[in-house]
Amino acid sequence: MYRKIIYPLFFTIFLIGCSTTKHRISQSADTVQWTILQFNDFYEIGGLDGGTIGGAARMATLRKKLKTENPNLLTVVAGDFLSPSLLGTLKKDGEGVKGRQIIEAFNAIGVDLVTFGNHEFDYDQKTLQKRINESRFDWVSTNVLENKEGVLAPFAKEKDGQKIPIPLHHIVRFTNNTGAAVRLGFVAPCIDANKAKFVFYDSLYPTVKRELTKLKNEADVFLSLSHLNKSADLQMACDFSTLSFIMGGHEHDHMKYEVGHTVLTKADANARTAYVHRMTYNVKTHRLLLRSELVALDKTIAEDGQLLQLIKSWKEFENQYLKNAGFDPDQKIPGSEVNYDARELTIRNKPAAFPEMICKSMLAQCPQCDAAIMNSGSIRLDDELHGYISQYDILRSLPYAGSIISLDMKGDLLEKTLNVGIGNKGMGGFLQWANIRQADDGTWIIGSAPLNKDKIYHIILNEYLLTGLERNLDFLNKNNPGISNIITAENPAAGPLRKDIRLAIIDYLQKGGR
Repeated sequence: MYRKIIYPLFFTIFLIGCSTTKHRISQSADTVQWTILQFNDFYEIGGLDGGTIGGAARMATLRKKLKTENPNLLTVVAGDFLSPSLLGTLKKDGEGVKGRQIIEAFNAIGVDLVTFGNHEFDYDQKTLQKRINESRFDWVSTNVLENKEGVLAPFAKEKDGQKIPIPLHHIVRFTNNTGAAVRLGFVAPCIDANKAKFVFYDSLYPTVKRELTKLKNEADVFLSLSHLNKSADLQMACDFSTLSFIMGGHEHDHMKYEVGHTVLTKADANARTAYVHRMTYNVKTHRLLLRSELVALDKTIAEDGQLLQLIKSWKEFENQYLKNAGFDPDQKIPGSEVNYDARELTIRNKPAAFPEMICKSMLAQCPQCDAAIMNSGSIRLDDELHGYISQYDILRSLPYAGSIISLDMKGDLLEKTLNVGIGNKGMGGFLQWANIRQADDGTWIIGSAPLNKDKIYHIILNEYLLTGLERNLDFLNKNNPGISNIITAENPAAGPLRKDIRLAIIDYLQKGGR
């Protein structure tokens, strides 16, 4: 059995209570104390909500404070940082940014250890290799291997002409002022949510078991830096009681669970919060004491000057790039505050308000259309939007843009499309819509009437959906005989806002749509 520990309560394995202000370091000859600073799912180097929360500059300030408190500090990131981001889709110095800004920020912050998340494989093999090579921190991955034309091997960092394989487990050693030492043994599993051709996912639980067995005589405390969904992390805690701690990612909301003597924690995405774990190990009794604190990175934490300069440089480049493209990224769109959940966990599994709003904005560009459809994979935010929405929020939600297309579609093809789309649960091919719903008996309702297989429907959709490249929707292409009267964005009758779906969304919101 497990139970969730709700913030702001703090959990201690053997010691109850912890202070959120000053933490004295008082070690005996037999005890070693250290701190782990945990982040996960970090995409935006600048602060969110108008710069008032999160951001790399606050991460740096918190790390420096903790380093002053105890030099035995390890800063870790539990996957998902190279992608997605709007900045990552732009071009600088003749090539795509593609996570370069995150590596520069992590290097400047002083991150020590990271593992892969599924979004690390959004780009091509060459790009990932460049990012790994640029990093000045360590990587660890237990079940992810590089697939080079069928040859499987660990990913590697290339340095001074040498290839240094990313280890399947990782050991960190801390000492006290008398020389007593503790060895931390890390495993690092990753969810197989991104089926990139150059990536091979080894069996999850057997590989973790194998590496923990190897660590048995090499480490004193066993930890996991994981990028799995919550259920997989909890299962791992049940299966491997030797793990004292699981520091996870993938979900974007903070959480803490206790499973026997194993603790699972995840912080909020984009450094809205961080977990600070203060640990004490007695080398004679082998007793581990743990105090975990969830820290909000809000206006109470100053922004580090060095990181601010780095962020300013990147953001000035980004803003100018977007302004040249005709956008005003800083403009707040008038209207009521929003509360949109645009996490992949939500929009790839059920109808959701944010993609429905996008579909409604497409319908606004085609009043005569019966319904709008889009693939959830076009939304790359993987985050939540709260408060007043800005043009930048829309731009970072759909960084790859794309145009809008209207067409005529036979009812039987529309039914097939919707059935396949709802069956694509958990994938980017899971469809979202407006003016469509599914009745309890599975019947599709278009507008206010049941779908008629013999009727011709006028549908508006995003450009990518008609390429036939989306998962299980290869039949949805311009050559399908069930599709006719295709009106692309280049057609003068389409109107200028159809050329970029983000323009249509911004226009819809500015006119009061939500």
